[in-house]
Formats: sequence, C-alpha cells, structure tokens
Amino acid sequence: MKKTISLLAAVLFCLALAGCSLKKEYDLCGKERVEALRGDAKTWQSGRYLLTNLDTDVTDQAFSFMYNADGTQTYLYERVSGGGGEYYAEYSDGHTLYILDGGTALMIKEGAENYVSYSAESPHPYSTGDLLFYENLFVSSSEEAADGDNVIYRYYYDAEKINETIGTDLAEFVTEYAFDGNGSFLYFTQKNSDGEASYAYKIELADINALTEIENPVIEDRGQTLRAL
Repeated sequence: MKKTISLLAAVLFCLALAGCSLKKEYDLCGKERVEALRGDAKTWQSGRYLLTNLDTDVTDQAFSFMYNADGTQTYLYERVSGGGGEYYAEYSDGHTLYILDGGTALMIKEGAENYVSYSAESPHPYSTGDLLFYENLFVSSSEEAADGDNVIYRYYYDAEKINETIGTDLAEFVTEYAFDGNGSFLYFTQKNSDGEASYAYKIELADINALTEIENPVIEDRGQTLRAL
C-alpha cells in the first residue's frame, strides 16, 4: 500500500505541475461511469475505504473520514502488517493528531511544528476518491467484461510511460472497476508488479455519507504510553 500510495501521489503531482507532456485523453470502456463515481467521491461527507490484500484475502487496511460542524475533517487510517500483525493507527479529530505505532502512542497538538490537519477546503487525499486510482492519460488499453449481472471495466496502464514519467520500475499496472446490473459501484482492484514482486488489493466502500462518529483507537487502553508534542 505504501508503494501504491507513493506511486499515486507521484503521478498526480506530476500531472498537476506539468501535464507530463501527455495531451490526449482516450475513449476508454466505462469512462463515463468511472469518472462519475470519482466525481461523486469528492462530494462525500463521510465514508470508509476497506482494503483487502488479494494474495492473503485479509482486509489489512482501512481509511475512515467525516467532516465536522466547524468544517474540519476527522479521519482514521489503520493498518495491520508483518507476521506478528503489528497495528498502526493515525487519527485526527481536526484539532489534535494521534499516532499509534508499535505500541508507542503520540499526540501532536494543533500549532506544533509537525502537526497536520485537513478540512472541507483542503481534504485528506484518501477521502476524495483518489484511492480508486484512475489516470486516463496513462492507460494503454481497456476492456469490458461480464461477471453474471455485474460489469467490470479493466484498465491496462502503460508501465513504460509511467516509469519514464516518474522514475519507477513497474512491469505491470492493471486496475478494475466493478458495477452491478443497476450501475452501482461494487469494488475496485489494483494489481502492480515490478517484475520481481507484485501486489494486488481490492477496495470496497462502506457507510458512505452515513458516519456520525469515528472512535479514536489511540486513546483506548492498549497498554501504550501516550506522549504529547
């Protein structure tokens, strides 16, 4: 996930600054439906992104967010990694940032040098639909497939073009968007490989525009010592 998010951030940053010298948009399968979903995602007031590792079939990451009455954003990012199932959590209520990493808890108060917060005007990038990766200018081909009553739009990205643009060493980068027979979004998958290692995960959505509270796991009794900055 870290590599995937880094790649996504690099692609978006490059395109925002210079367009990466790519001018033509392609008429892809499912283009209107996918772009409409991502457009809607930017307007959601709350929700959860659940990430499942397709190699292990374990949901090992989650991102939850909601906007507060004062316009600030509460969010929670959770990750379980390693053979021992190490738990990492990052939580913000819009005014204080909490981090739990390896049993050590940290509280960063508003105004501290390394304090970060988000709001309706400047939302957390994971809350705007960007986790459902899509960049038309890097797609080399697309196809539509049926799975019962569901439809899947599959996008094959030009790994060489991405590598030349942002200096990665990808050998493969493929995404899928699945919709049911009524056009409702079901899930997103992403598979990428550098020729030696590969990673594949699925993203599902939950509680869209329905969250009214996100609990802070960092201040729960986990046996950690809370340090403040």
